[in-house]
Amino acid sequence: MTIPKQQRLSLGHTRRMDEIVLSVPGYDSAHGVVAPVEGGTVSVEIVDGSVEIFGDRAGLRDLARWCLALSDERAPSGAHIHLDPGTFPLSLESAPLMLARDPQER
Repeated sequence: MTIPKQQRLSLGHTRRMDEIVLSVPGYDSAHGVVAPVEGGTVSVEIVDGSVEIFGDRAGLRDLARWCLALSDERAPSGAHIHLDPGTFPLSLESAPLMLARDPQER
């Protein structure tokens, strides 16, 4: 995933932005959705009916990699991963998290 170096502020004005690049292996039906992890920490909490996700920098990048892996054009509709507490990057105190590709998408 590449975040653009420039962001439009107003008509005719731009601002340079740093670039963040993350890589994930392409989808392989023999292995399913795979994403390397740095070993960061993420905690998912449900507070007053709202899902709140907290993470250190490495953990947020790990979570982003899972999302990128699911977004691969070769990943099938409905492809998903279950992240349970204590499974990287979720902390032991975290609520479980399931990330999925929209099953309605073709």
